[in-house]
Amino acid sequence: MFRFLILGLLRNGAHLHGYALVKLYRERSGAEVSTGNFYRELQRLVLDGLIRSADNPPQADARRTPYEITAVGIDVFDEWFTARDAAGGASSEDDISARALFMADTDPATVAAVLEHMEENLWFSGKSLERARQLLLNRQREPGRFDVLPLLLSRRLKRVAADLEFLEEFQSLYAEWLAATHQQAPPALLALRARSERRHGLTLGAPSPPVRN
Repeated sequence: MFRFLILGLLRNGAHLHGYALVKLYRERSGAEVSTGNFYRELQRLVLDGLIRSADNPPQADARRTPYEITAVGIDVFDEWFTARDAAGGASSEDDISARALFMADTDPATVAAVLEHMEENLWFSGKSLERARQLLLNRQREPGRFDVLPLLLSRRLKRVAADLEFLEEFQSLYAEWLAATHQQAPPALLALRARSERRHGLTLGAPSPPVRN
């Protein structure tokens, strides 16, 4: 996926050096990216013949090498972009689902601590996304520019809300399983369930006021 993001940033014929590509990606997506991973992928794309070094314009910093997409790179990106199976593949294991696989084999007190950390991290992430989205919605938009970032932030908010709902369901079923197997639910798990129930009425990503042009 990462390589297609870089190819897409160069698809319009732009000549951009590594830092400019990183900056452009962050501006468009609102997401952080490892600079080291970005530069490593640039080198792989060069080796694969999908991008190449371009001439530096006059008075440009000679230490920065601009890149341009090749004809092969254009074909590869266009094939990926128009693929009929887009969004149809099985998703990989994420932090939550990967850990959930091993909860039944772990000490309940440790499970309660892990669940608490994940829930707190999700709430912090959700509130940060809400603030970022409100700032975007309240800013003056550039005329004629289609800004997808507010929609991306809304999508991420929905995913956070879905993950929080999953954790709440998991806590409930896990506590029932502990009781059915005659295991003592740790106080931390009971406190976590109570806090989750109090938060149940709070909704991340509530409708926003109209965007001001």
